[in-house]
Amino acid sequence: MGGSTKTKLIDFAAGASSGLVADGVTHPIDTIRTRLWVQGATNDSAGAYRYGGLLNGFVTMVRNEGVVSLFKGFGSVALLTPLAHGLYFGSYEWAKQHLIRKQGNLLGVSDTTAIMTAGFFSNAVGALLWNPMDVVKQKQQALVGQLYNGPLDGLRQVYAEGGMRKGL
Repeated sequence: MGGSTKTKLIDFAAGASSGLVADGVTHPIDTIRTRLWVQGATNDSAGAYRYGGLLNGFVTMVRNEGVVSLFKGFGSVALLTPLAHGLYFGSYEWAKQHLIRKQGNLLGVSDTTAIMTAGFFSNAVGALLWNPMDVVKQKQQALVGQLYNGPLDGLRQVYAEGGMRKGL
């Protein structure tokens, strides 16, 4: 539980890089899952496809829209995931360091409870970026065609539609 600037940067970089790689590898499955989730909606764009499951969704998307369709919405992921995961890892280590001290637990609770509290705190910090990213990403994933002119345009439009409470 080091507290040096170098350790903090390593925690941040580890979170940023591992988060981006993990999200990149799982993004195609997430895209198909999103489309399976909304395919029963009455929205015209969601009615543009019907999949019989994960494998059928994969084959149909690649055949009809190309491999790039599996990565719809990845721009917002690439923009915000490194920062969100970096903040998550960094804040988790920071919270652990401040909640568990060598002289005893700061809150007067077990180390397990302190670690769980650090996890809750760091998840809340990461969610400040994950939630807006997911809104833009899932709107893009669900549609056939282009919805936004890049991730920043997506964030701007979603914010304009509903602000922080109803948009992002």
